[in-house]
Amino acid sequence: MRRRRLRITSELVERIWAEILTTLPADLRQAVDNLAILLEEDPTPEQRQALGLSPGESLYGMFEGPTLAERDRASIAWPSRILLFRRPLEADFGSDPFRLRAEIRRTLLHELGHYFGLSEEALGRLGLE
Repeated sequence: MRRRRLRITSELVERIWAEILTTLPADLRQAVDNLAILLEEDPTPEQRQALGLSPGESLYGMFEGPTLAERDRASIAWPSRILLFRRPLEADFGSDPFRLRAEIRRTLLHELGHYFGLSEEALGRLGLE
């Protein structure tokens, strides 16, 4: 019997994001007030190229905009954003609701780490590669 593929909705992403926020300390929760979370179908060719991704490489999410430290130094008013990409997440995890939810959570935490200024290496040490 073939399992049905799950579809990621904005509501699911918002629920997972709300759960993440409740686990953050109060000062960090306030720091994400100007951070947008968006669900897109796929990364654009320009986004893929900017990250140096090969044609077959999946991208589940990315952070765009100034980090929190950059915002503070320059008094930047426009929001930074975390983008989640529906199609790659569904393609790789859509048959298992638990793995899909876990990957969305991991991706959001990874990109949130970039907003707070963490490098790929630092995120890897935290298990968020």
